[in-house]
Amino acid sequence: MDQFKTLLSVKKMMSTNIFTADSNVSIINVAEEMSSNKTDCILIVDGKTDVVGVITEGDIVRKIVAKGLNPSNILAKELMSGPIIEIKSDESIFDAKKIMGQHNVHHLIVKEDGKLVGIIAARDLVK
Repeated sequence: MDQFKTLLSVKKMMSTNIFTADSNVSIINVAEEMSSNKTDCILIVDGKTDVVGVITEGDIVRKIVAKGLNPSNILAKELMSGPIIEIKSDESIFDAKKIMGQHNVHHLIVKEDGKLVGIIAARDLVK
């Protein structure tokens, strides 16, 4: 069974392209980072390395654009979802799906030996 789990590990499905923005930048800056990096998700950090939340394109559309709010006046820390949930890289994608369901989230940060090594999204689990 361990071999089956290894074949379907989070590490094999995660993205190692990790993009971050400081919690005190405006949503305009977050959107620019998303656009320039061609990503739909930015991890929000407090300082240099502490991941405190996540912002997705959907968050910006539903919580800012659809409500007619000015993204220049809203900081990342005001929009982000958090706390961010993590998973170990050697856990199975089935565990990832279960954790996402339990916490009603679509992204998990992936850690290996306590270090951030990737991110896995719900859409990665259906590839």
